[in-house]
Amino acid sequence: MILSEADTKAKLIDPSLHSGGWTGDLVHREETAQGIDIVNGKPRRRQRYRADYLLRVRVNINTQPVAVALTEAKASNEPPDKGLEQARRYARLSNVPFIYLSNSAHLSTMIEAV
Repeated sequence: MILSEADTKAKLIDPSLHSGGWTGDLVHREETAQGIDIVNGKPRRRQRYRADYLLRVRVNINTQPVAVALTEAKASNEPPDKGLEQARRYARLSNVPFIYLSNSAHLSTMIEAV
């Protein structure tokens, strides 16, 4: 049976994250990064990129959680690395050091340090 990207997230990735101890405050779904560049002295918005999951850790109790990884999900009939370039762009914009790519057949097929 082919699982859609939404089914891959709901049936496989979400339960896996929760069983691994990731709580709702440390997992952001469909996080969007958009920065601003200064071009010829004028601000210009960067193109938006959306990561399926942004995983964060709390360094200490007095600070905001810090993003450490993002996960890009794909449908089961697509190769997990189909979203690699998209994930790399988002990781660079967000200063996230690790990328996880997955489909329903391979939950953590690729891990890359950016």
